[in-house]
Amino acid sequence: MKNAALLIIGSLLWILPPLDSMAAWLRGGFTGNEMLLHCNAEEKDPVKDFGRGICIGFIDGFVAGHYAAESYHAFHHRDEKIDEIYGHLCIPDTVTRGQLVRTFVQYLEKNAEKLKLPAGLALEDALREAFPCPK
Repeated sequence: MKNAALLIIGSLLWILPPLDSMAAWLRGGFTGNEMLLHCNAEEKDPVKDFGRGICIGFIDGFVAGHYAAESYHAFHHRDEKIDEIYGHLCIPDTVTRGQLVRTFVQYLEKNAEKLKLPAGLALEDALREAFPCPK
C-alpha cells in the first residue's frame, strides 16, 4: 500500500509542470501568442471550441474586471484623477463578444511584437486603440 502511494505521488510529480510555470498559468499568464491561438480556434471541433471558450472567457473577464476595478476606484478614491492613474475603457454597449475577439485577433496579427507580452497588456492596448474614449 505504501509503495503504491509513493508510486502515484512520484508519477504525479513527473507529469506536473514545474511549480514556477504552474504559478504563471494560475496567475493568468497567457501570452498574446497563446491567446491568438485560442481566439483563432475553429468552432467545429470540441477541442478547438474549448480554446475559443478560453479566448472569449479571458476577454469577458478582463473587461468585466476592468470595469469593476474602475468603479471601485472611482467610488473609494473620488479625490484622485482616475484617468491619470489607469484610464478608462470606452467600449460601446453595442459591441458584441465576437467583435471584441475579432478586434483582439486583428490587433495581435498587426502587432507581432505584442505576441510575447502578457495577453492582458496586449488586450488593453487593442481595446484602447479600437475604442478610443471621447475627449
